[in-house]
Amino acid sequence: MNRKRTTMHDTASSASAPSAPSALAGTDALPSVLRRLRLRDLETLAWLGRYRSFARTAEAASVTQPALSKWLRELEEQLGLRLFERTSRRVQPTPYGEVMLERIARILNDLREIEPEFAALRHGVGRPLTIGLLPNMDEVFMAGALAWLHQHDMPIQLNVRVNTLDHLLPQAQRRELDLLVCWLETTALAAGLHVEELLREEMVVVAGKHHPLHKRSRVSWAEAAAFPWIAPPAGSPMRIALEAEFAQAGKPMPRIVMESASHYTNRAVAQQLPCLFVASAARANQRDAARELSMLPLRLSTIAPTIGVLSHSPGSSAVAMVLKALHHAADARRARS
Repeated sequence: MNRKRTTMHDTASSASAPSAPSALAGTDALPSVLRRLRLRDLETLAWLGRYRSFARTAEAASVTQPALSKWLRELEEQLGLRLFERTSRRVQPTPYGEVMLERIARILNDLREIEPEFAALRHGVGRPLTIGLLPNMDEVFMAGALAWLHQHDMPIQLNVRVNTLDHLLPQAQRRELDLLVCWLETTALAAGLHVEELLREEMVVVAGKHHPLHKRSRVSWAEAAAFPWIAPPAGSPMRIALEAEFAQAGKPMPRIVMESASHYTNRAVAQQLPCLFVASAARANQRDAARELSMLPLRLSTIAPTIGVLSHSPGSSAVAMVLKALHHAADARRARS
C-alpha cells in the first residue's frame, strides 16, 4: 500500500513480481494473494474493521477513498469472496471478513510486542506478560503472585488489565493477553485455551447490616426483587446469571440504582441505601466486610463456583512461573478463609 494520498498499492499488479524463497517452513502453503499482502495492507484492513468507514480508513491510510475501494475490490476478487458488505452509510465485515480481522489482530499485536520485549531484554528481564482479571480478582491474586515471584527472584513484569469477561476473553483468544483469571463458566471453558483451576468460591447476595433482609434465615428471589440493586455491568456473565435467577423466579429485574463491578464501591453504597448486590462468599465473610455486610441465603446457581486461569498452550517458561505464582496466591487465599 502506498502512503501517497492519490494512489493505492495495486495487489493485482504485484502478481508477477518474483517471490524470494521462504526461510520459514510451511509458508509455501499460504495462498499467493495472502503472501503478497504487506504490513500496511494488514493495518488498512484492521482500520476498516475498526472504523467501518471508507472515509476514516482512507484518512488513516493516507490514500484516497476511490483508491481504497479499488484495492479492496481487487483483493476480494483474488480471494474469491467478500470481506466487507458496503452500504450507503456503513461498511460491515462479512463472516469471512471477521475471520480475516481476527487473524490480522493477532499478527499486529505480536508485532507490537517486539519492542517491549527488546526493552525488557535490555534491562535483564524477560518480556512483559499481560494478565487479564475480572473485577476484584486483581485484589485477590496480584499482590500474592508478585510477592512470590520476587521471593523466587523472578523479575517478570506483569501488565494488568481488569475488565469483564465479555471484554477480556476475545483479547485472550487474540493473544493480546498471556493469561486470563476468571470464573470457569461454559464460555471460558469453550474458548479453546489451556485451563487450570485456582480457587473455589460461591457468588452470593449481600446486603448492608441495616437492610430489612438482614439476619433472615430464608429469603426468596421474589422477595429480593422488591429491593433496589447494585447490578453487575450489563452484558457481563455475572449480570446474565443474575437476570436468570429473577427470570426463574418469575420476576423481572428489580430497580437498578447503579451498575458496578467494584466490591468496595458496592459495599460503601450498601451502607447508605437498602441495596442488594452480588459478591463472593469469601469476600463477604472477610473480617472487615463481615462487620458491615450480611450474606443472604441466595446464590447464583448458574455461575460455576470455580476461579481459574486461561492461557495458551504451549506456554513460555515465564507463563509457567506466573501460573505457579497464581496458585500460591490461591493457596494463601484459602488459608485466610
